[in-house]
Amino acid sequence: MQAIYAYNSQGSDSDVRIIEKNMMKGIDQIYDLYLYLLNTILILKDIALEKIEIGKTKNFPTQEDLHPNMKFVENKVFHILSINNELNDYVSKNKQISWDIYDSYPNNIYKSLIKSDLYVDYMKSEIHSLDEDKAFITQFFVNFIADNEGLHDWFEEQHINWVDDIHIANTMVYNTIQSFTTKSGENIKLFKVYKDEEDQKFAQDLFRLTVKHQSQNKEFIGQMAENWELDRIAAVDLIILEMAITEFKHFPSIPTKVTINEYIELAKNYSTEKSRIFVNGILDKALRKLTDSNQVNKFGRGLFEK
Repeated sequence: MQAIYAYNSQGSDSDVRIIEKNMMKGIDQIYDLYLYLLNTILILKDIALEKIEIGKTKNFPTQEDLHPNMKFVENKVFHILSINNELNDYVSKNKQISWDIYDSYPNNIYKSLIKSDLYVDYMKSEIHSLDEDKAFITQFFVNFIADNEGLHDWFEEQHINWVDDIHIANTMVYNTIQSFTTKSGENIKLFKVYKDEEDQKFAQDLFRLTVKHQSQNKEFIGQMAENWELDRIAAVDLIILEMAITEFKHFPSIPTKVTINEYIELAKNYSTEKSRIFVNGILDKALRKLTDSNQVNKFGRGLFEK
């Protein structure tokens, strides 16, 4: 959607190949954001260990300083992440997605965490299991990292697209933690942005076909929006409609209900409530028209259509 918006904004002289290349690069960089978030979890252990060492070297250490509760730093999720070959190898070659223990963002997260009931209750618990450790890290991630607006601003400064990709990377992190078992070792595979080559090809094809058939689709949308002139339809809404119609006509394996739901969600996230209703109405009408004219051919159609 953003790539097509960029294409439209640059006019007829725009280089489609450059825009597509930038789009694919942006998708690839979601993996960097994903690992950056994993490192945001992992750096909290290092910060906690640093605090423990500082406590031990005080002039007048307390018994708590000398005999600290090690439950947090011994969390099994930290261990699995710290020994992961894929994470370590990639970060060693891409230092920009790692933190220093003195960086302000992770330290602020740590300060907020140790004041929370979540942390206090976890440290008091006498249970020592991977399930408990996963549950704690998952809740900690959801509460203190996934929705952290300050951290989101930081990521946006690193890559402008990351603010829109954060929900994808957050889901990847969540699923990664949930996937850990007692057998998870150094060679456990992390999640990928694309599930396979076909997944990557879909992104390219959707962009190319939407651009290729843009004039035809705009004309069709104009027919469906009888009481609306095209120039009165918001630019983002028009792109959403063009992409959805492209999926209806050129992607047999995608059920039409899935397409409609996905693009209504896009309209809800990037436009207005009225846009969501408008997009829903136009797509329902467009689907009926395309189906009646045999322009919608879906694999296993009977399984997905009314």
